[in-house]
Formats: sequence, structure tokens, C-alpha cells
Amino acid sequence: MSSKSNDWSEEDRAILEARTRSLAAHAALREEAAGVDVLVLRVGGERYTLPADAVRAVAALARLSPLPHAPPTVAGLTARGGVILPVFHLRAVLGLALTALPEYGRIVLLGEGSGQLALIVDAVEGTSRVDTTALRPAPPTLTAAAGALIRGVDGDGVPLLDPEALLASDRLFIDIAPPMS
Repeated sequence: MSSKSNDWSEEDRAILEARTRSLAAHAALREEAAGVDVLVLRVGGERYTLPADAVRAVAALARLSPLPHAPPTVAGLTARGGVILPVFHLRAVLGLALTALPEYGRIVLLGEGSGQLALIVDAVEGTSRVDTTALRPAPPTLTAAAGALIRGVDGDGVPLLDPEALLASDRLFIDIAPPMS
């Protein structure tokens, strides 16, 4: 086998690709077994966690512009880095009762490109590590909609939110019909 990659035979390339995939899979399994870094959030008096690698940023809840005729899950719009983002009440998305905006609330930014959005949380308590191999199923007391957004519950009973499920949720979609006059 030559030291130049463009001189490798198809068989050599196939072997190297297989080895690369195998090493990547083992690394992912080791990482998954070791756990995942999470952001610890406070929402509606309860703690939730969200994988830290899904969070683009955390910011103070400021300069929130209302969006007329929006559903209750929508808190409004905000500008971050020159981009207008929809802001959603994580409480409402999880099926919890809405209250006044938290005085020292935070927004957690998720998504990429045109899929970016912000979620209002009561507080960000810090970071932690969750052993994803020890997650239990979401409790049956949750609504089906909220349960679909949770990957599982850790040993302390804290739900781990699923960022992919959150971003795909129809509760984080704005479809406002113009008012009929």
C-alpha cells in the first residue's frame, strides 16, 4: 500500500473506510456510555436537562416583541446576532400552565440556520453530566405531547429533553392566519 491516498486501491480504501466507521462507532458508544453533558434548566418549578451540545447560546430574556394572533406557546420575537428568532414558552410546549414571564428568565437558543429558535426558561442552574445508559422512561403522568419531548428520566428523576424532538415538534411551529376583516 502506497503512502499517497490517491494511489490506494479500491480494496484498500474500503478497508480504511470500514476501520474509520468502526473506530467512530466505538468512540460514539464510549461517549454515550460515559454520559452526556447537559444544561440544567428550571421550568415551572421543576428541573429539566438539555444536552449541552444542542444549545447554541443562553441569553437574558430581553427585548421580546409580541407577535399578534400567535398561539399561546409563542412568547414573541427577539433579535440575536442580526437574526430574528421566534421565542417559545417552554412551559407551554411541555403542557405546563403559563404564568407571567420570569423576572430573571433566560432564553436558550437551539437549532441551525432558518430552524433557529429560543425557549424561555425560568432559570439556568448550571451544567451536569447524565448517564444516558441509566435513563428510565418518562413517567406516564406526563401528557403524550410532553412525553414525546423527553428522552428519559435520570436517577434523580430529572427529565432529559430531546433536542431533536423539540425542534421537530409542531408546538414550535408558527402558523398565524391573518385576521378576518
